[in-house]
Amino acid sequence: MRRWARRAAGTVALVVLLDVVLTQFDFAPDHLRLALVVALGVAVTGLLIDSLAEGGSAWRAEPVGTGGVTATDPHLASYVRILESHLTARGADTALRNRLAALCDERLARRHALSRGDPAAEALLGPELVGVLSGPPRRLTREQIDGCLRRIEAL
Repeated sequence: MRRWARRAAGTVALVVLLDVVLTQFDFAPDHLRLALVVALGVAVTGLLIDSLAEGGSAWRAEPVGTGGVTATDPHLASYVRILESHLTARGADTALRNRLAALCDERLARRHALSRGDPAAEALLGPELVGVLSGPPRRLTREQIDGCLRRIEAL
């Protein structure tokens, strides 16, 4: 309450000062409108100062890491690194093939109780995915990687 009393006194002093200065320079101010504009300015400034001085908002926001989604999930970050490494490497590496094979093994064991060596598993995987997993390491395009992942998800 004391803050608003001081602000009211400051508003009156500012209105008087502006009225005197504007009258000296022959501007002939409208006293009521000048008082309303100054009061509005002081009230808005006071509200801003009060709301910012309280420490901000009452709710808590969870900070997002600077690395985006991959910073919060180490498994996802690992997959993203492998994909980026595979797509930017000069030669073929085995990391992506090994990760795809591990995903296939996990999905086949969990959903079908099969291993990759079973003939029924080869039928489920399809010729393209079997070729990627059993053949020599090779560079895959984004579309080929997407096709392999979609096939694994469909298992």
